This record gives sequence, C-alpha cells and structure tokens, in this order.
Amino acid sequence: MSKVKKFVIFSPPYNEKWGGVVVLHKLCHLLNELGHDAKIYPHYEQFVMDKVNFFHTLKLFFKVELKYLIKKLIKGFETNPHLNTPVIKPSKDYQVDDDCVVIYSEIVLGNPLNAKNVVRWLLHQPGFHYGQIMYNPGELLFKFNSAINDFEFPGSKTSTQELKVIHYPLEHYNLNEVPVEKKGIAYCIRKGKHKKLVHNPTNATLIDNLPHKEVAKILKKSKQFISYDTYTAYSIFAVLCGCESIVIPDEGTSEIEWYPKETDRYGLAYGFDNIEKAKLTAHLVKEHIIQEEKSSLMNVKKSVDEINQFFFDKN
Repeated sequence: MSKVKKFVIFSPPYNEKWGGVVVLHKLCHLLNELGHDAKIYPHYEQFVMDKVNFFHTLKLFFKVELKYLIKKLIKGFETNPHLNTPVIKPSKDYQVDDDCVVIYSEIVLGNPLNAKNVVRWLLHQPGFHYGQIMYNPGELLFKFNSAINDFEFPGSKTSTQELKVIHYPLEHYNLNEVPVEKKGIAYCIRKGKHKKLVHNPTNATLIDNLPHKEVAKILKKSKQFISYDTYTAYSIFAVLCGCESIVIPDEGTSEIEWYPKETDRYGLAYGFDNIEKAKLTAHLVKEHIIQEEKSSLMNVKKSVDEINQFFFDKN
C-alpha cells in the first residue's frame, strides 16, 4: 500500500500557452487518477532580498507579484475543466502534514510551504529562468526528460527515473484541412530571447502568446516553423501540422547533447542543415507522442514508488 497520503503541487493557474504549467496540472490529475489525494496550491513568487538588491527586488515585486495578484482577483485561479485538479485556498494558517509530499518545479526558491517531504521536478535546466538555485538538502529530484542536464544538489538525490508527463492538444495539431501547398514561415521566440534572429521576420508570423486554435491555423498554412526556444513543445506541434520544424541550436550544445534520446529528436531539425534528416522521422512523431502520453501514467506510478522509498522506507 502506498505510504504517501497526500500530494500538493505548487503551481501557477492553468495556462495552455505554457508547457511547464500544463504538465504541473496534468501531474496533479494523474496522481488523482492513480487514487492519491493530490491538490494544487497556488504558486506565488519568491524573492531574495538583501541590502545590495533591496530596491531592485522591491521593484520586481511590484512588477511581477502585484500584477499576478490583481489578475487572480479579477479572473480567479484558472484550472482545466477536463483535469481533476482541486485547488487549496491559501491561508496564513495552512500547514502541510508530515505524511504529505510537496512538489515544486525547478524555478521555486527554497521551500515556501515549509514541507517535510519535498520533490523538485526539473522541467528546465536549474537556474535557466532567473539565474538562481535555492534548493535544500533532503529533497528528491526528478528530471522531466533527457534534455535536462545531469544535476546533483548536496544532500539530495536525483532520480534516474524520468518523470515525463505529456499533454498534447491533438484536437488542434493535426493534418486536417492542411493545404496541398504550404507557404511561408512561422516562428517563436519564447525562451530564446538571447538568440539573434537568423530569418527575416518581415514575411514571417510570430506565434508567441497566441492560443492553440490560432497557432494551429498558422502552422497548417506554413511551410517552415523556426523555434528560437530550444525545448518548446511547439516544435513538435509544427511537425504534427506538416511543417519543416527547425530549432535554432544553443551555442556550444551538440544535437546529441540537446536531446540524448533519438526518439525525442524525431521530426526536428537542429539547425537548417538537418532539415532533410528530420523529414525521415517526421512520420513517427504522432505515434511516438501518443505512446508517450500513455506512458505518462506509468512514469508517475514509478515515481510515486521511489518517493515512498525515499521518504517513508528509510527505517
């Protein structure tokens, strides 16, 4: 019998445009599907403040956190109605039980819920977003997939089991109503803001911050999709819509280092020189991600087994 009683996932409100948020909510859903008691605790920003960066941090607080709070007051905490994701109402008296496991993504600083048992889910390279890593000894870390670099934190354990959870909106991204002749270029920047544009944006369509329905329409018309974000799922969505999907490489990172597993590279050209090679595996992408989505439940089950061993089977 499972020894962990409850899970709390520290997550922002559901937003279909942000893959990390989508999988946090999907993880909560899958844990409930497995019979566990899993809930979402609304994410709030953490700030490191000292006498050197006091005013900068204060400015950041007003820019980021207050904007989020105002939006939350107006719209409430959004969830996906198709997922089983109960939400905990935050309060100053809220406490995490000792038989509960709290799951934080890699961007969360410290242990804001003061939980005894902490799982850190590395959805991106630690420190990528904010340049800071503030974890604690005694945590259990899971990498999302093979793209995450090997990472160790003193006093904690990084599992060899990948916690890969997939949620692809195939109702939008498919070959339905794709024209015989596709033209033009679509592109995204997202987390690739540091990269120089290598295409002419004048006659190209930027998809950043558009809803899935609109993005799918654009991709179905476009011949090529260029992503400056090395690890966005939109590169896969483009393949599903019949695009040549090109990822602008990270400097100093080889194709194998980018995605060590060949199946994770299906249909994707790492740079313009690899387009023809990517076409050879494009037909394998849909079946691969369908199988990956089916595997998500098993990945969660295996991770729960390791969570039990790490936190509750020590004696």
